[in-house]
Amino acid sequence: MNLSDIRFPRQLEADETAEAIRKALIARTVKLWPGGDLDVARITMGEPLKKALRMARLKGQIQYGFETVFNRLAGESKGIVNVRGRGAPYGDRVSRLLLFSNDGAERFYRHIESLLQAHAPRLLGCLLDIDGIALGSALTGKETRIKLLMAEHKDAVSEILRAMIAGRNMRYGTDMDQ
Repeated sequence: MNLSDIRFPRQLEADETAEAIRKALIARTVKLWPGGDLDVARITMGEPLKKALRMARLKGQIQYGFETVFNRLAGESKGIVNVRGRGAPYGDRVSRLLLFSNDGAERFYRHIESLLQAHAPRLLGCLLDIDGIALGSALTGKETRIKLLMAEHKDAVSEILRAMIAGRNMRYGTDMDQ
């Protein structure tokens, strides 16, 4: 997925936040793994993002764990095929956000790359500058390891994406760590 071509949830496109998010995502990208084909945005875990993730979790809009996320996406894909088969319109917008820690093994990132490619363009993935234990603690308030999570509601996706750019200088090309 080309980050510059992403179609975000309508609420982000309507309030003109989408372009700022798009620029922030493009500003810092990395390959998921050394032999990979996919570039993903690299995101700093700030307080606004932690707060948005905790809020989404409390609302039941976050799934975590590779198997849980994989099964959820597979089930949704079957539903999408059925909807498209009936001729009903289905948009090609980001509706799911996959966030993952920076301490996974190459195999972990290869699996993530496969997920992102299989479920594009509705699934957007971002590498967080945080390890699994810190991510688990930020999300749950307990010392637990969470290496992968998925926001699965358009409102949660929108709020998390907004939180990624909250308080950042959003000039084109500006690094998100500034």
